[in-house]
Amino acid sequence: MIFEKIEELQKIVEKNEIEKAKKLIKPIKKVPLIKTKKRSVLMVSGHQIKHLNKIDELKADVIMLNLEDGVPKEKKEIARVMTALFLSQLEKFDKEFVIRVNGLNEGGIEDIQFLKEFNFNAFRIPKVKSLKEVEKVFSLTDKEIHFSIETKEAFFNILKLKHPQVTTFYFGLYDLLDDLKIPHDVIKRENPLIQKLFTDFSLNCKYLDITPIGWTYQLYKDLEGFRKWCLFQKDLGFSGVGCITPTQAEIANEIFTTDLDFAKMIVERFENEGTFTIDGLFVDEPIYKNYKNQLKEVK
Repeated sequence: MIFEKIEELQKIVEKNEIEKAKKLIKPIKKVPLIKTKKRSVLMVSGHQIKHLNKIDELKADVIMLNLEDGVPKEKKEIARVMTALFLSQLEKFDKEFVIRVNGLNEGGIEDIQFLKEFNFNAFRIPKVKSLKEVEKVFSLTDKEIHFSIETKEAFFNILKLKHPQVTTFYFGLYDLLDDLKIPHDVIKRENPLIQKLFTDFSLNCKYLDITPIGWTYQLYKDLEGFRKWCLFQKDLGFSGVGCITPTQAEIANEIFTTDLDFAKMIVERFENEGTFTIDGLFVDEPIYKNYKNQLKEVK
């Protein structure tokens, strides 16, 4: 548990007592941050005190502190302040923390200005269309920047979104289809259109050396469907997926975890012996490099 007086904080949120909440924020402490494999990215809205309070018990690699979708308009400011309060309470970090701000013309700039000095890993910027429109973000903070790829402009010009601060892209399938005026009933793993969208996204991320994170499967009770979509995206080279429940996060962690014992054996043996054969596999330079890359990706 993070907070001691959760009932009091819930009342503050209900009444939108912004100034009272600000007074509870502790001085900023630069606690060491960590990096993870980003197998699971769990969404937690900034105004949901009960959910914030349980974050230390969750098994997700990344906690996405959400100020955008899922936060009612009248709760946007209190969500921003409660996010700052939450971050000020943390004594250690065993997860990555990313803040999903609002659209830059809809409060996102104010989100960044208010939160940029607190201790967390990255800002996630929604509805990106071009680098030019987010130039101010780079001037405001030196933190990592993540982009939501959910507009047609971003998807079809993704190679132009490379920037030294940008490390991760999230695939916003629902919003992308809406922007393309394509109905959601095309979302089937066997659909060639869907396969192309996912494949192009992943390959372009790999080309840019950007971490690709898969879509958020919103049928949260359909765990078998979620599992199948995770396997589908893992096969296409995604690093992890967005999650909306702790159970989804646990499944994602399981599926996107790779047993690296075999890879370590191949790399060590090749480096000591050169080419060799094992279980009918001829291990030469390309095979060695493949397994070596697998080991690099999880460091």
